[in-house]
Amino acid sequence: MYYIVETKEQLDRLPKTDKCFIDLISLSEETHPLLTTPCTLYYNDFEKGYMLPINHSEGFPLSLEDIQDFLLSIPKVYLLDKKWHSYFLYLPQAVDLYFTVLDVEGEIKDYNCGTPVHLDYCNKFKYLENVNTLIPLSKHYEKSECLFNSVKKYAGRESNVEWQNNYVETYRWVEEQGLTLNERVFDKFFEPTWKVRSVRDNRIYTSYNLYNITSRPTNAFNGINFLAFNKENGSRAAFVPQNDVFVEFDFDGYHLRLIANHLNLPIPTDESAHTILGKQYFNKEELTPEEYQESKKITFRQLYNGIESEYRYIELFDHIEELLQAAWAEYKRQGHLMLPNGRKIRIENATPQKLFNYYVQCLETVNNVKKLTALKELFKGKKSKIILVVYDSILIDFSAEDGKGFLKQIKDTLEDGGYKVKAKKGDNYNF
Repeated sequence: MYYIVETKEQLDRLPKTDKCFIDLISLSEETHPLLTTPCTLYYNDFEKGYMLPINHSEGFPLSLEDIQDFLLSIPKVYLLDKKWHSYFLYLPQAVDLYFTVLDVEGEIKDYNCGTPVHLDYCNKFKYLENVNTLIPLSKHYEKSECLFNSVKKYAGRESNVEWQNNYVETYRWVEEQGLTLNERVFDKFFEPTWKVRSVRDNRIYTSYNLYNITSRPTNAFNGINFLAFNKENGSRAAFVPQNDVFVEFDFDGYHLRLIANHLNLPIPTDESAHTILGKQYFNKEELTPEEYQESKKITFRQLYNGIESEYRYIELFDHIEELLQAAWAEYKRQGHLMLPNGRKIRIENATPQKLFNYYVQCLETVNNVKKLTALKELFKGKKSKIILVVYDSILIDFSAEDGKGFLKQIKDTLEDGGYKVKAKKGDNYNF
C-alpha cells in the first residue's frame, strides 16, 4: 500500500529523518528536462515510500517550492541522476547513486523497473508530451519502489562527492545554454527522434551522459550525437550563434600535455607540442608540413599503441613507459587502478596500454571540470556563453559586448597550468 501526500500539512507531518531517496517523474521522461515539467515525486525515508503529486489527475497538487523546502531540511537526499533532477529541484546535499554504483560495480546497471503499464503507455503514446499523467500513480509508485529497492544498498557507500558535484554542475551549466539553429539546414541533415523533445524557440538542447567508467562524458540525445558531427558534409552549418560569432578554443596536443604535466615534465607552450616533438623525431629545427603531419602520427602511435623502443630516448616517452609499467604492476597487485578522480576501476581483459588510455581519458575529464569551474565564474554577468564541450575543444557563442579582452581572459584561463590553445571563429559551426 502506498500513501499520497497532497497538502503541505501532510508533508510537514511526515517523520523526520536524516536521509531519504527521491525519484522525480516529469510529464515525459523522453523530453529534455528544460522542456518539460514535474508530474509527481516519489519520496522514501528508508522506512516507507510516498507519492507527492505535482501535476497528476489522481492527486491534489503540491507545490514544487514546498517539496523543495521540505527536502532541504533533510541532511542527505539520495537520487539517481543529479543533473537531471537539478533542472527541477535545488538540492546541494543530494548524492547521485549512479556514481556510487559505478564506483562499486564498475558499470551502470539496467534495473528494468518499468511496469507493463509504463511500457504499454510509452509505446502507444510515445509522442505525447504528458504521457506520465496518464499512468496511474500506483504504477509510478511501483516503478520507483523498484528503483529504491535496487539501489538502497549503495546508500552510505558514496565517495568523491565534491568532485562529482562539480562535474554535474559544470556540464549542466553548458547543456542548459542550448544551441541556436538554422532550421533549414538542420532539417536537411538531421532527423531527431521527435523534434519537440529537444527543440524549442529555434534552439536545440543537448544532454551529457556522465556515467562512464572513465568519467569521460558522451553527449547524444533525441537521436543526435553532438560529439560526432560530420565535418565534411556541411551539416555543422546548422548551428549558428545567438550572439555575434562562434569562437572555438582547441587544446594543442591535449593528451600529450595532460600526461606531461602529470609527470612534471611540462611541454613548452611557445609552439605546438607536435612541432616540438617533430624536431626531435627528424633532428631538425624547421619542419615541412608533411613532417608536421607525420610527427602527429608518430606521437599518437606512442600514446595510444605503446611507446616504441626507438623513441625511448625522448625523456617524456621514457617516463610515460615507466608510468605505464608501474601502473600495470600496481593493477596486478591490487586488482584495480585508481583514476585521477578517485575511482577504483577493474577492467575486463586489461592490458598496460588499456589502463593507460583509461587513465588519460579520466585525466582529460578532471582537467575539463577544473577549467569549466573556473570559466563558470569568469562568465558571470557576461552575454557570451559556452554551448558545447567536445573532449579537447570548447565552443563559445561570443557577444561583442563582452569585448576582445574577455576572449583573452578565456584563453588565459584555459592555458593556465601549462596548456596551449588555438582559436578559430565563424558565423556558423562549419569552421
